[in-house]
Amino acid sequence: MYLNNLKKLRNEREISQKELSEELNFNRNNYKNWELGIVMIPLEYADQLSVYYNVRLSYVLGVDKQCNNHDVKIKKMNYDKMLKTLNNFKTSRKASYDTIATYIECAKSTCYSYFKGQTRIPIDRLILLADFFDIDLDKLCDKE
Repeated sequence: MYLNNLKKLRNEREISQKELSEELNFNRNNYKNWELGIVMIPLEYADQLSVYYNVRLSYVLGVDKQCNNHDVKIKKMNYDKMLKTLNNFKTSRKASYDTIATYIECAKSTCYSYFKGQTRIPIDRLILLADFFDIDLDKLCDKE
């Protein structure tokens, strides 16, 4: 879903995978696999790329198709604040872990561990959670 944007952003900067990996302290092979779509990029690295390129996280992840340049500096996400927002939505919408787990296609226990911060939420599940609660991904991640 996001591999075209990773490569596009890197090519626009005219930087090699090796140079980018060194600059951001990524393992080059991991980055190559993210760009090729072989391995899903972890959220913290997608966030780091969002800040580095000063673009929305949703663009890095391929949710947004258009890259809108921002005059405002993109900030690093606050994972704890994002979890608080998710839990507030869960409570206010009276959504059960069963319902959410079914929507994001995981076990109820896994869903519970995501909401309690025991397990990091993979990006594919985070995108589904934003969709489930009908909230912009970048707002959910406290990047705006």
